[in-house]
Amino acid sequence: MKELFSLSSFRSKMILAFLVITAVFGAANIYSYINGKKGLERFSHIIDEYVYLNELGEDIIALETEVEKYLSSKSSTALLNYYNIHSKLSEKSQGISRVNSYNEYDIMMKDIGFMIDEMLKESDEAINAKRGRSSSEYNNHFVRTYKISGYIKFYINNLLNNKLKTGSIEYEEISTNQERVNVFNIIFIVVVIVFSIVTAVLFTYKITRPIIDLSNAAEQISEGNYDIEHINVETHDELRTLATGFNNMADSIKLHIEGIKTQAETEKRLKEQEMQNLKMKNLLKDAELKSLQSQINPHFLFNTLNAASQLSAMEGADRSSEFILKAAELFRYSLRKLEEPVTIMDEVNNVSAYMYILKTRFGDRISYSVDVDESVKDEKIPCTIIQPIVENAYIHGLEEIEEHGEILLKVKEHKEIIEITVKDNGAGMEKEKVMEILNPSGNKSSSGHVTGIGTRNVIDRLKLFYGISNTEDIIHIESKKGVGTSVTLKIPKGNLTNLKGYGV
Repeated sequence: MKELFSLSSFRSKMILAFLVITAVFGAANIYSYINGKKGLERFSHIIDEYVYLNELGEDIIALETEVEKYLSSKSSTALLNYYNIHSKLSEKSQGISRVNSYNEYDIMMKDIGFMIDEMLKESDEAINAKRGRSSSEYNNHFVRTYKISGYIKFYINNLLNNKLKTGSIEYEEISTNQERVNVFNIIFIVVVIVFSIVTAVLFTYKITRPIIDLSNAAEQISEGNYDIEHINVETHDELRTLATGFNNMADSIKLHIEGIKTQAETEKRLKEQEMQNLKMKNLLKDAELKSLQSQINPHFLFNTLNAASQLSAMEGADRSSEFILKAAELFRYSLRKLEEPVTIMDEVNNVSAYMYILKTRFGDRISYSVDVDESVKDEKIPCTIIQPIVENAYIHGLEEIEEHGEILLKVKEHKEIIEITVKDNGAGMEKEKVMEILNPSGNKSSSGHVTGIGTRNVIDRLKLFYGISNTEDIIHIESKKGVGTSVTLKIPKGNLTNLKGYGV
C-alpha cells in the first residue's frame, strides 16, 4: 500500500512539474507570438502601402514617357507599351476606394484615383488626336496630361513622406516593445532553467536506469538485431509496463520480420511495374511535345504581323502597314481567353478591324457603319459575341453581292437591356432558316468562317453567362428573302457578377 502511495505521489509530482513548465512556456510563447505578429502586421501594412505608392508613381512616369514617345515618333512599340501601362493604371484606379472618409490618407488616395481617371482620359485624347494628325489638339491634351500627372506625383510624394514618418514612429514603438519582450523572455528562461534543474535532480535518478536499458535495446533493434534479451524492471510502476510492452513488441517484430521481407519483395516488383508505366507515359508525353513543335505558334505569327506592319510603315507603304496592323489586331483579339469579359468598345473595335480587312479586300462592294450609345460603351460583356454575327452577315448575306452591300452595327440601351443590332441588306433568309438557327435540331451549327464561333455558340454562351433559358430573351432575328437580315442581341445591363457556365 505504501509503494502504491509512493508511485501515485511520484506520478502526481511528475505530471504537475511538466504541466507547470508547459503552461509557463506556452503562455510566454503565445505572448511573444501575438506581440511580434501585431508589430509585424503594423509595419508590413505601412511597407505595403509604401511599395504600392512607389509603383503607382513609377507607372505614372512610365505613362508620361510612352505618351511623349508616341507623340514625337508615332512608334507602335511606344503605343503598345502605353496601352499596357494604361491597363495597369486603370486597374489600380478601379481598386482605389471612392467611399467618403475623414482619414487623410483615404481622402488623398480618392483624389489620386479621380486624377488618374482624368489623366488616362486626357492621354487617350492625345493619342487619338495624334492619330488624327491634329497637332494643336494633341499638344493641348498632352499638356493637360502632364499637368495632372504632376499633381498625382505631388500627392504621392506627400503620402510617401507621411508613410516614412509614420513608419519611423511605428518602428520605434515596435523596437521598444520588443526590448521589453526580450527582457521578459530572459527572466523567464532563467526561471525555467532553475526549475527544470531542480526537477531533473529530484526525478531523474529513479527513472534513468530502466530508460537507458530501453534505449539500448531499441538501438539494437534499429540496427537489425532482434535477438535481444528481455528487459527486467523490478519496480511495479509504469516503467515496468513499458518494459513488458517493449519485450512483447520485440518478439512480435522477430516473428513477423520474414513476412515483412516477403511483402517488401512484392512491393518492389509493383514499383518496378509502376516505373515501366511511368516510362511509357513519359515517352507518350515526349511524342505529344514533338507533335506540338510542328504546329504554328500563334504568338509568333502575331509578332510577325506586327513586325511586317512596322517594316511597311518604314518603307512608306502606309496602306499595307495599316492593313497588316488591322490583321494583327484581329489576330491578337482572337488569342484572348473566352472566359475573360471585355467592354462593348473592345468588341466594336475588333469588328471594325475585321471590316477594315474586308473593305480593303473588296473595295466599295461593302459599306460599314457603327452607332454606339456612349452610355454603354464601357459595359462588360462576354468576349467574341459581335464579330461572329457580323461575319455571318457578310458570308451568308453579302458575299455574293457585287456592289452596294451594307452592314450596320448599332448599340443602344433600352430599359436596362443593351441591344446590339447587326443589320445587312443581303440575301436574307426564309422563316424556316431563322427558326432552325434559334431552335437547332441534331448537331448542326452555323460556324464562323474565320473565328470558328457560330451564331449558335454565341447564343449558348450568352444564355449560360446570364442564366437565361429562353432563347427569345437573348436574341431576336428579322429576315426577309432578298431584302436583308437584322440580328439583335439582348444583353442584361450590369450583370457581370453572374459567371454561371461562362466559357463552357
